[in-house]
Amino acid sequence: MKYLSCRYIEHGMDFEHTRLETCCFTCHSGGGHITLENEYSGEPIDWNELFEKKRIYRQNHRNGILTPNCTGCVFLEEKEWDEEDYINYLQFNYWIACNSNCTYCYEVQHRKLFEKIKPYNSVPVLKDMIEKNILRPGGEIAFGGGEPTIAPEFEDIIKLLSSNNFKNIRIHSSGIKHSPAMEEAIKKGVLNVVISIDSGCEKTYKQIKRVNAYKKVLENMKRYALANQANNGLMTSKYIIIPNVNDNRKEIDLWINSVIDCGGKWLALDIEDVWYKTNRTTISSYYLDLVNYVIDKGNANNMRVELYDRALGLKEGKNYL
Repeated sequence: MKYLSCRYIEHGMDFEHTRLETCCFTCHSGGGHITLENEYSGEPIDWNELFEKKRIYRQNHRNGILTPNCTGCVFLEEKEWDEEDYINYLQFNYWIACNSNCTYCYEVQHRKLFEKIKPYNSVPVLKDMIEKNILRPGGEIAFGGGEPTIAPEFEDIIKLLSSNNFKNIRIHSSGIKHSPAMEEAIKKGVLNVVISIDSGCEKTYKQIKRVNAYKKVLENMKRYALANQANNGLMTSKYIIIPNVNDNRKEIDLWINSVIDCGGKWLALDIEDVWYKTNRTTISSYYLDLVNYVIDKGNANNMRVELYDRALGLKEGKNYL
């Protein structure tokens, strides 16, 4: 039978700082708050217990009872869902350390809180999932949190996934540290790295990131973009519009030109989260014009343009909160 659910409730799992959840989409109206384990720090997982919780969520949704935090989530869809127990949407968001100091970052703003959290190693659990056929290819594996590439186990994780037929890996990175395993996975065509540079020149980069690494990031963007030109580089350069900092066409032109110089073909765009939430009912059409400008500029240069939540919400006239 058809019922309203989402791929994360059905087959998703998210490693968070201190717990396991079905997904990490706290930025939406729903999602990110459906807990699978209240306390978690890398220990072995009782899969029967975890999937029993998922079965309860699925049964509730079949009965028309939405999990409260899912209400309004953009990922909900009505269809006939595969009810077999497995994971193929896996998210890593437990790593909190970073090598940049972005002005807009949630974790930077709450550093004292996150400093108390001890990172854990997920490799043993990941191996267990693969050996037991619990984690299966076909979905998406995504990394967020702090800076994934500086996690001690990051190279091992990427090698493990790319050698076990996982073909849709997505990494969000500062781009400051080069990852040999990531470059190799890009060459294989199984990984896309999203590098947040948010600027088109060194001065603006330093103002936003508060580190001196602009040239290093451009070098790594080029290495990743050139690693697999057959798939348009599999390197996405991301730009977050920050009012009164980089919200102008001149900076955007410099950014897009720098991506072209690196051999990149994929762009991602968003708007600074706190400002957007505070001003969402009174946002000037100027910002919609900037979003459209990036789309038009990308199209003119045969580049793919992906809109993240705030930019997409502005474009579609919706609030993805």
